[in-house]
Amino acid sequence: MRNSDSLNGFPLLHDYQLEEMWRTPQPIRQSQRKRGREGWNWRQRVQYAIGHALNEYFGMEVEVRREVPVQYVLEKWWPKQSNSFESLFHYWDVKNKVSGELSKICALNNDLLVPVMLYEQFCTAVPELEVDISLIIQAAWQQSEQADSLLIQKYMVDYNPNVISTFQHLTNVFCYYAFGALPQLIEVYCLLEGKKVRFLPGLASLQQSLDYVRLLKDSREDMHGTAERCRCRGCMGQQGSQQNRANKDKKEEREAKNCRDRSFGPTLFS
Repeated sequence: MRNSDSLNGFPLLHDYQLEEMWRTPQPIRQSQRKRGREGWNWRQRVQYAIGHALNEYFGMEVEVRREVPVQYVLEKWWPKQSNSFESLFHYWDVKNKVSGELSKICALNNDLLVPVMLYEQFCTAVPELEVDISLIIQAAWQQSEQADSLLIQKYMVDYNPNVISTFQHLTNVFCYYAFGALPQLIEVYCLLEGKKVRFLPGLASLQQSLDYVRLLKDSREDMHGTAERCRCRGCMGQQGSQQNRANKDKKEEREAKNCRDRSFGPTLFS
């Protein structure tokens, strides 16, 4: 396991790229993307605020953390402008729901002490599948001295079953190959809905997770191709016109070659 993006030349599966794929069915052309946070939508801005707030909050000394409201920390990172939200009402509605849910979650998790991993990105190889997995672990807690006592938590803005399934399976495989043991529990918090999804790994679930990751790997080239080629009607028409011109050029080239061959064919003498 390494804090890097490259291990051994295997295809690399990034968890955040897969999440973006599930949330953005229609690919966006590279020319349409804005660089950095300028092009983020409201969900990405809120996720950024949640991540930094929890990183700061869980990174505090336990005694200090129990005296500081998580809402206070979230306020420091929350988007100051509402222009990426659907409306001003949407801005305040999302803020109140996220803030209230985080407060409730932190109160219920008051017994968790010091995280063993906190917003860190790791990469591990899965030789059986000939693939590398890059995973961002938001918060991980060691509940005992046993290797299989890991509690891994993910905090999402809103509920998305495909994103959750992908995270659970990637985490399952990652922990087995990085630490030699499955996690004890995987929790995913969906803040806007106030929903918690729990996943209890086991030996049977490991094989299911391996099969799932294998499918992700096999479809990787298709996903990359889709991301690189815009499929909108205008671009598809343009691609078709380019293909038609290429075919016409090839046909004209073949006819010209045939004419040359006939011109320089054998001369018959009487």
